Amino acid sequence: MTRNQRGLVETCFEEGQYESGIAVLEQLRSKNFKPPVSLVRQLLYIALYPPPPSLDHVEERDLNSASPSKGSPTKTKHQAPKMIFAPSINASEAAQRLLLSFVRTNTPTSLFQALPQPGKSDELPFEGDDHDSVVAKESLCIKDAKHCWAILKEGFVPRIKISQPSLLAGKKKRGKLIANTEEYVEEKYSNSVLAPVAEHGWLVLQWLVELFQRDESLASGDGSAKHSPLLLLQIPSPRSGTGLRWEADAPLDIVFYCVSQGQPQRRQLGLELMALLIGICLTAEFDFNMFLEQVTSRLYSASPEIVQTFMSGFHLSRSAQLFKLALCRKFLSDESGGRNPSSRRPKPQARAVRAARGNAAAREQNMSSTSANDSSASFSASKISMPPSGDIVHLLTGPNGRTSPAIITVKKELLISYAYLQQTAEQRDVEWQQLATDGRLEDQVNSVFGGESYAQQDRDALISLVRVWAMN
Repeated sequence: MTRNQRGLVETCFEEGQYESGIAVLEQLRSKNFKPPVSLVRQLLYIALYPPPPSLDHVEERDLNSASPSKGSPTKTKHQAPKMIFAPSINASEAAQRLLLSFVRTNTPTSLFQALPQPGKSDELPFEGDDHDSVVAKESLCIKDAKHCWAILKEGFVPRIKISQPSLLAGKKKRGKLIANTEEYVEEKYSNSVLAPVAEHGWLVLQWLVELFQRDESLASGDGSAKHSPLLLLQIPSPRSGTGLRWEADAPLDIVFYCVSQGQPQRRQLGLELMALLIGICLTAEFDFNMFLEQVTSRLYSASPEIVQTFMSGFHLSRSAQLFKLALCRKFLSDESGGRNPSSRRPKPQARAVRAARGNAAAREQNMSSTSANDSSASFSASKISMPPSGDIVHLLTGPNGRTSPAIITVKKELLISYAYLQQTAEQRDVEWQQLATDGRLEDQVNSVFGGESYAQQDRDALISLVRVWAMN
């Protein structure tokens, strides 16, 4: 991007002409055009800027301008407050569209640099930023966030406050109106639990998911172990500096929040993010057992509807189904043992100190090109192994202390995932094939799923599947 092109966009932003600046960036967008990191960060800020409260839909640009005051022109010039231009709803929507377009034309790494960098000691260059515009200054909160998930949270980007001198300089009626609006927003956030995804932040979450999906698709290595190296960098390293990454609470909160939504598009977004997380949890950099514990704990506290949506939404890939199988086994094993994971928080385990890897900046720059190959070798039976058929039957038919729609759902998904993995395996379990062909598996399905009225539909569907498995 030339200096003149960048200057044109920055001038538009300084004057509050956000849509014009965004239109310039859209015209320049191409595979050969790399948008400056600071401008991508400002686009994120504009995209995340909250709309005004519905009952007082007003523009700060109109309310914050100073009215003429008596006195000398020189004194008036020095005392007049600087006009503040807050992004409009149209500007936010334009920024969201442009960000999604950038994912399709630009490399994930070039866009990723605008996001927070957990644990990175070396500061990114400001590329000559003078921070003359409001959004240039305010968008620095994105750079300073703990991770990319934090910027999605409700209230992370507040509406721009207007200083008291500005209010006094304007008309009293207008000043009172905007002051009440700000108090309304503060009261709204202080009296409620903040959502992990703001209502106006869903398209930014979609942008993040598409960014990591594209990074995953570009990563080299074994397809079964494919993951997004950039997503892995958004999981903080242990504070001790050694061991495996494990702090995935923030993205998992978003996953389960998405799955709890009424809109199918939002639920699917959560499932897509979960698929990305499964990819990185199978790498050598990540504590798989800790991640499995975190997911299981959330399932125990989730409603039957959320459990159903979550468990039935896994991709039909070997890695995803192996993870789901391990998840079902842990859920049912903990339940049968009387251990509720929601009552205990997982703690990181000490790991052997690894050899020095060089400075953090060099490691992160090389992550996109090398991490996928390194992690492919780590995807092995040591992470998730296929259990014998007897273990599956034991979990399916064994006493679980109690039954519930959630347990029935997990048992159903356990059976479906195991059957899928057996059908796609190079060497099938002989015992499993015998169970399916001699009628024993169908009898067990009738026994487990036939006792509760809410399980009748699952029983009928599973019996049909068992008969198909018997023929294959």
